Amino acid sequence: MTVVATAFLAPLLTASPAPASPARHADGARKPADCRPALQILASLPGSGGSQVKGLGPRALAVGSSRGLPVYWTGTRVHRVPLPAGFTGGEVAAVNAKGLMVGSLQGAGRTAAFSFRAGARTVTLLPEGAHAADVNDQGLIVGNGAKGDVLIGLEWDGARIHRRLAPPAGYSLTSVTAINNAGQIAGSGEAVKDDESWSAGVTWPARKGAAAVPLQRFWPSGVPYDFWYPRDIDRAGRIVGTHDYTRLDTLTPTQWLPPYTTESEAGLLGERTSGTFEAISPTTNVSVGTALDSHMVGPFPPETAPPTQAQIWPGTGPMLALPRLSQEGDAQAFAVSDDQRVGGSAVDVASTPRAVVWTCALRQAYKP
Repeated sequence: MTVVATAFLAPLLTASPAPASPARHADGARKPADCRPALQILASLPGSGGSQVKGLGPRALAVGSSRGLPVYWTGTRVHRVPLPAGFTGGEVAAVNAKGLMVGSLQGAGRTAAFSFRAGARTVTLLPEGAHAADVNDQGLIVGNGAKGDVLIGLEWDGARIHRRLAPPAGYSLTSVTAINNAGQIAGSGEAVKDDESWSAGVTWPARKGAAAVPLQRFWPSGVPYDFWYPRDIDRAGRIVGTHDYTRLDTLTPTQWLPPYTTESEAGLLGERTSGTFEAISPTTNVSVGTALDSHMVGPFPPETAPPTQAQIWPGTGPMLALPRLSQEGDAQAFAVSDDQRVGGSAVDVASTPRAVVWTCALRQAYKP
């Protein structure tokens, strides 16, 4: 079924300051000359609930969820992903440059990982999979399954298991989140020693059989309050994610660079006290996520904190904000492409979370 939106491009909000204007990307490449800065609202399926973009494909293809169901968009038109018998919901988590989509389904107390191409009559369920998180342009898919209460990392090639992703020695797996076009994989794990537990980002080399490597090779100070959650990895092996310091309820956007002996923090958006990284572009070192505030650090009282805001980082300099749909509405960013599209969710004036795409995103980004 296809639902057609009353499509429109929302103008940049008059309440937003003038866009920041670095003339080039952090790697020296010029911004696309033919893009037009806009906040594009994508159609939703009928019913109640929100919609969000989780991945961006070629041309105007986007993927995500609407009203709790897995969907994809061509332009602003929304299309359902067909659900197999016994499943009632899910989301599309990622799409590659060739249009191969992956995600997860839920129903009757179970979950399943799947892949799908537009026009197919049904999804392909991935063996032993509970969740598919990412897919690269070679068609390798990563995600996880479960054996009892233990999370199992999996990499699929088509509809077969290509390898099982064992965590580093002494660790248990907590997530598998991303794969780049070189075949390198990112995720996270936890370890316990002498009744103390700690967390680390994890990367798996592309070579089959190669051992996983913790991104932090030491016990971090503050154990057990520090947790690291890598979310995405680009072609050069740059990994982005979030550092969660639970003692102060703060989240910090974090980047790991090869050879992964240390991590760096990109800073927060203006006076916000927390923030995340959710994605990095394949080659241009542009990262996106969401700015928010800590209930412990402030502002006080907590209910005076502004709504969450989608944020973008060009790879150097300060964190920048992306416009909202409504002045008091939350906005979040989950995906970014090399052509400066950013996908996410933004609450409209009717308080409904809408799936959105910021086009030519750096040209409409601004310092708060």
